[in-house]
Order: sequence, then structure tokens, then C-alpha cells
Amino acid sequence: MTAPTGDAPGPLLARGRAADVYALDAHRVLRRYRSDYDAEPEARLIEHVRAHGYPTPAVHDVDGRDLVLARVDGPTMVDDFLRHPGSIRAHIRTLAALHAQLHDIPAPDWLVDEPAGPGPAIVHLDLHPLNVLLTRDGPAVIDWTNAGRGPAGVDVALTWLLLRTGEPDDSRVARVAGRLGQPVIARLFRRAADPDGRALRDHLAAAARYRLADHNLRPGEHRAITRLVRPSR
Repeated sequence: MTAPTGDAPGPLLARGRAADVYALDAHRVLRRYRSDYDAEPEARLIEHVRAHGYPTPAVHDVDGRDLVLARVDGPTMVDDFLRHPGSIRAHIRTLAALHAQLHDIPAPDWLVDEPAGPGPAIVHLDLHPLNVLLTRDGPAVIDWTNAGRGPAGVDVALTWLLLRTGEPDDSRVARVAGRLGQPVIARLFRRAADPDGRALRDHLAAAARYRLADHNLRPGEHRAITRLVRPSR
């Protein structure tokens, strides 16, 4: 492994709710989870979707809770919207297309994890604008911690729910939401990703159950979700 677990191996690039990302050098980053976690299944899934042409950074190494990935440079969708406010609709269409492209990839037989319920598709379950980097070669999807097998529609419904009810850690996201309003951004995504309304109609309750089970959920997010939908038990 490149760096001993517990030591800061380089400059901190990002800090999420579950993991920290460090620069190792000009070509690699280390994603280190802060709790016990086996990153090998995540690495295997990343390489599977990459083999089918999906845009995501390559895996260099994996060791327990440490995952070394190719470094990709570029702003997030959120950053680019703040710089170019007129870009939001184009970015939301890209986000919807990334969902569709992922769900078209055959789920491998070894992918048995169904975190949001049984289904035939590969689902990311955290595919929102902070997890899409805009590189010179196009968008790149990051953070596959929650990914597994499930219904494609639940992935779309969950992203809609995140856009509609999420309380962002990042002030940049709050500024984006403040400009248009979360309901407007969520509606733009629904129109692009779920024009016939089937994903939300059939899978919103399952998406809400999945989201409400997240121990990182904030009280305000919990209240917002339960106001929107009261998932069946």
C-alpha cells in the first residue's frame, strides 16, 4: 500500500461523510474510509463499469479501507454552475444521461449486494452533482461506496430525493440551491431522467426507506423526506 493506514499521505483534497481523499502525486489519489470498510468490492465494480466504457477513474490499488485511484482533474458540476449559472440545465441533462448509461451496463453475476432492494441493474445510489467531475475528456463519476445491484428506477428516485431534500455539507451546494431552489433543481432532473414519472411513482418509497436508514442523515433531511413521502414498512 502507498501509505500506512492512519497517516496523512499527502494534501487533503476532499472530505466526505464517510471518507477522505488525499493527493498522492500528480496521477493518483487515495480514498481512505474513516471506519472499517473493505474497499475491494467497490474497486471490482469500478473496474467492471470502466470495462463497459463508463466514465470513472481507474483503480490502481486497494487495501482494506484504502482505495488508490487515478487522479482526474476538473470542477464538480456544482463548481461549474457557480461559475456559469446558465449551465444548470445542460448539467442536469448530463446527470440524467449518466444514470441511463450506467443502468444499461449488465450487472455481473458476482454483484449480489442489493442495498436498496432487488433488481437487475447496477445502481450508484449517490449519483448527484458533487459526485460528477467535469474533466477535459468529459464527465467522470466518483464515489462508488453505496453502489450495488437494484432497480434502475430507485437510483433515479434517490437522486431526485437527494436534490430535493439534501442538506449539503458544502457551502457551494447551498449557494447553488439558493439560486434556483431545491424544488426547481429536482424538477429539472425529474423531467430529464424520469419524463413519464415511472421511477418516482414506482420507487420513491424504496428510495425514501434507503435514505432514512442512512446513519449520516441529518434531522432536517429526515423531516424533509417524511414530509414528502411516508414510505411503507
